Amino acid sequence: MEKFGQYILLDKVGSGGMAELFKSKKIGIEGFERVLAIKRILPHLSSDEEFIDMFIAEAKLVARLSHKNITQVYDFGKIGQNYFIAMEYIRGKDLRGILKRCGEKNIKFPIPLAVFIAKEVASGLSYAHRQKDSTGKNLSIIHRDVSPQNILISYEGDVKVVDFGIAKAGSQSKTTTGMLKGKLSYMSPEQAWGKTIDHRSDIFALGIVLYEMLTGERLFKGESEINTLEKVRAAQIDPLPSSITADMPAELEAKLLKALAREVIERYQNASDLEADLGSILFELLRTDPALSLRQFMHSLFKAEIDAEHKSEIEEETISVQLEQETSAEDIKSAEAQKSKTPVKTRPSELKSFRVQEPAKKNVYKYVIAASAAVVAIVIAGFMFWPGTSSQPPTAAPAATMQPVAAPQPGAEEQTNAIQMPAPLDGNKIEQNTSSPQTAKQQDKIQKSPVEENEGGLTINAMPWADVYVDGKAYGTTPKTIEDLKAGSHKVRLESPNFPPWETRVVISKGETAKVSHKFGGFGKLVVNASPWGNVYVDGSLKGQTPLTIEKVPAGKHQIKVSREGFEEFSRNVEIGEGAAEQLSVSLKKEGG
Repeated sequence: MEKFGQYILLDKVGSGGMAELFKSKKIGIEGFERVLAIKRILPHLSSDEEFIDMFIAEAKLVARLSHKNITQVYDFGKIGQNYFIAMEYIRGKDLRGILKRCGEKNIKFPIPLAVFIAKEVASGLSYAHRQKDSTGKNLSIIHRDVSPQNILISYEGDVKVVDFGIAKAGSQSKTTTGMLKGKLSYMSPEQAWGKTIDHRSDIFALGIVLYEMLTGERLFKGESEINTLEKVRAAQIDPLPSSITADMPAELEAKLLKALAREVIERYQNASDLEADLGSILFELLRTDPALSLRQFMHSLFKAEIDAEHKSEIEEETISVQLEQETSAEDIKSAEAQKSKTPVKTRPSELKSFRVQEPAKKNVYKYVIAASAAVVAIVIAGFMFWPGTSSQPPTAAPAATMQPVAAPQPGAEEQTNAIQMPAPLDGNKIEQNTSSPQTAKQQDKIQKSPVEENEGGLTINAMPWADVYVDGKAYGTTPKTIEDLKAGSHKVRLESPNFPPWETRVVISKGETAKVSHKFGGFGKLVVNASPWGNVYVDGSLKGQTPLTIEKVPAGKHQIKVSREGFEEFSRNVEIGEGAAEQLSVSLKKEGG
């Protein structure tokens, strides 16, 4: 074990040419602790400005993503000479390890579970692809490296997309044309040619992963890297998955081949469409909870590893308690010796903190101790953003959000404290009270600021889950509790991948928490025939060619278009009822005819 700032590195779980990955633990006051994954850049790369810029861009990018199928980032910074990202720790295995274990045990990967995993990955990618900046402009985020190594499956049946290390917003992309980034075997044809790519490249890569789960074989694997690259560029799906897996449903193969279409226009145009189709297929294949089935499958494959990890966690608990006691003793000694108010010098290349920070002239205890000098810190800690307890920074201290953090000097690890004080609202210094502890009445006056007294909370639930927007601002996914909204009327918008958006207004009273719950409607059926044949679009998304039957269309109003080159476009708004079937027969007219 190794102490790394406020973290205890328990075990190295992976390493590469750029970074090391550790299972770690963060210990706070009153026995608070959280197991995290620490991604720490290797020392020799800390002086590589181009690489560090990419690393910082990754941290900023992933920190804004909050979705059940994407690993969550909790912290980012620099300790000593080491840059790091603290993120969600997943107790499980990556998909590459799972496929390898299946091969070792001669176990066929269950088709329903392959569909479920691909559906969950598509959900996470769809969320990332839809992200917008503060002006409402789409960020055009592309993962660029969707592969089995970057898909984690927890022992509890959760599916997570990880490592957005080479993902980037299109508006900020600095990738040189012709430069290849990602694993060759999981590239799209346009990516392998070094062409400009968009989110549909991720869809193709996910199709490769699904093919491998369904067949147990790599789709594009040559005798050399050049040969592999040639196979990807040609994008020939040979052999067909059904020729390897005899019991593959025909509909599933059709959807898979659509995801693997060489031409981007023939592919799924949105990951949400792929997610919806896989969801419909999964419903027919598996009537039980797919996450529970995946959990049982993981336990059957990795029982020995799960038992060993449980035993290891018991041992880690004992050692981390000892380290916590040693750390507390060191902090008390350090706090008593801290008399100087000399500020730590700010380096030219400042970082942006994802935590509210203390002014540089103050050094706050890493852990709150029972000393009178810490009383101010305890009171203000009530307003703090503490990773894991709140998803939004408190509005009581707006001047403290996203404050620049000076990169610490060697040996100055105290700059990344577990609890940090916000900058004063009036710009004045916050002096530590070294006289007598404040009374409960005095603390109450400080804690109940006029801003807080005019705030309320909002709890939002949806079935199925949905992205949450309040007054146009994104707040992650349901279930979601927001604790710092101003009293008054607010517009709530819920967006679920398979249903039309839903909006309502809610009035929040001072000091109270309002509740909003919504159940999205069921499904209906859509049948479209056309003479001559045409391409069918539902709400702007290409669904296929006529004759076309879509078994599960979200109930509600939809715009249906049928088009074909050389013919006038047909367009109609239809309302599909839950459990009902809507049939359209279209006669396309020639242009100018």
